[in-house]
Amino acid sequence: MGVLYVATTHSHLQITFVPVRDTLITLQTTMTDLENSLATIMEVFHKYAEKEGDKHKLKKSELKDLINEELPALTGQVKDQATMDSLMESLDTDGDSELDFQEFMTFITMVTVCCHDFCEHHEDE
Repeated sequence: MGVLYVATTHSHLQITFVPVRDTLITLQTTMTDLENSLATIMEVFHKYAEKEGDKHKLKKSELKDLINEELPALTGQVKDQATMDSLMESLDTDGDSELDFQEFMTFITMVTVCCHDFCEHHEDE
């Protein structure tokens, strides 16, 4: 038994395992493209979530800023409050008027699937 720590720092993945007897084992490796993508998603979530209130949840205004600043080519500018209200309501599964990371990942997954479908449909054009 022991404790496993995982950290990411600019294209590097560091895994540290501390067994019960306090012998430190560290593995550091260059991150793959997918690992970098996952780290970036987490960093972007926290960048916006920490602007107001709970740093582990996105308020509606933080989500709107994230969409407008990080996904402008895909989603356009979200200016319609009704659209933002509807999006937030559909993603906020626990009804607390904020998005935790899991709820945010539902949004990222939906956007990614839509992009994939669009590219797949238009690849022969």
